[in-house]
Amino acid sequence: MEIKTVGILGTTGVVGGAALQTILASTGHRLLLGGRNPGKLREQLAGSEGRGDWLQVDVFDAAQLADFCSRCDIVINCAGPAKQVMDKVAVACLEKGVPYVDVSGDEHLYRLLLKRKAEIEAKGLTFIISAGVYPGLSEVFPAYIAEKELDRIEQLELFFAGQGGFSLNAAYDIVCSIEEDTGWGMSYCKEGAVQKIDGPFHRSYTLPQPAGKRDTYPVITEEFCQMAKQHSIPVAYFYNSYQHSGILNQFVMIKALQQYKTEEQKRLSAEMLLKQFETKQPGVEDFTMFHLNATGLRAGASVRLSSTLLYRGDWNRLSGMIAAKVAHLLTEGHGSKPGCHFVAEGVSATALIEALREQTMELTQEVSEQKGGGGL
Repeated sequence: MEIKTVGILGTTGVVGGAALQTILASTGHRLLLGGRNPGKLREQLAGSEGRGDWLQVDVFDAAQLADFCSRCDIVINCAGPAKQVMDKVAVACLEKGVPYVDVSGDEHLYRLLLKRKAEIEAKGLTFIISAGVYPGLSEVFPAYIAEKELDRIEQLELFFAGQGGFSLNAAYDIVCSIEEDTGWGMSYCKEGAVQKIDGPFHRSYTLPQPAGKRDTYPVITEEFCQMAKQHSIPVAYFYNSYQHSGILNQFVMIKALQQYKTEEQKRLSAEMLLKQFETKQPGVEDFTMFHLNATGLRAGASVRLSSTLLYRGDWNRLSGMIAAKVAHLLTEGHGSKPGCHFVAEGVSATALIEALREQTMELTQEVSEQKGGGGL
């Protein structure tokens, strides 16, 4: 295997730290860490000095960013807030001819990068965004089922549940997404298009442990719809769930009172969200779960499939692991054609899920034959 230099920006956070540890543990690549605090960067390489180096860099300083990217064979961006960083790192990578993986990103970053699609493709580069948990794994998991388990999916529903915390930067990004009205609430994906749910949308559902009974709410993102269209899934639902009702109430209040008009309001709203996520279910360790139900065809038979993907840890660490695994797959030539892609189309979903299962992620599955058809 050719040794590459993997650059990671934002390694002093939980997400970036997990990306660093994943690259160290599962590859032989060298590392270049980038951040504003030399002391912390030096600490993170303690005991692994032979595997890499660090460089002081502020992602808002174009010259420093260009210098950092020029030293790398691929860059993983974990720096935040993502809504402030936007395409700054991606543009530096493009100018230096370096492949790019962003643990964050959404439809807004995607559209920015599509404006430079021709240049990205002409340089033979692969840019992958939304390489985290949600969005990210929320699309990769159903894509994996479509690739590996069912010949055709007729209807699919996916539930997300977890327990963990957020950094202030991540909470800030959530507030910005509320302001931008990212995604479509109370909707599902039908034939590749967003459709409003006709009738009651709130749903109480009992998920496998450790999630248990949860209040779930349908919400669709552009990434999820694109995945459903790519795999010809005619009907697809995604349900988010929360640790307790206070979190949803906080989201509703931020939206209703428009508590995002100024930078000060965004920061205060982010701090309020952090307090809500600090309240955790007693006796339950942090976890990240996707539970999927699907009906479709398998070897000519009509079947119902239920599958659960469980990581027994914080979703922030899992996001870093995902981004690192995506970067590793790209260095091994397992990416899709050059261009800008959401993660579910940028790398093989099967290869990524199998790589994550090597990182203590649990996958369980049950398939039963359906007689007389029927829905979920």
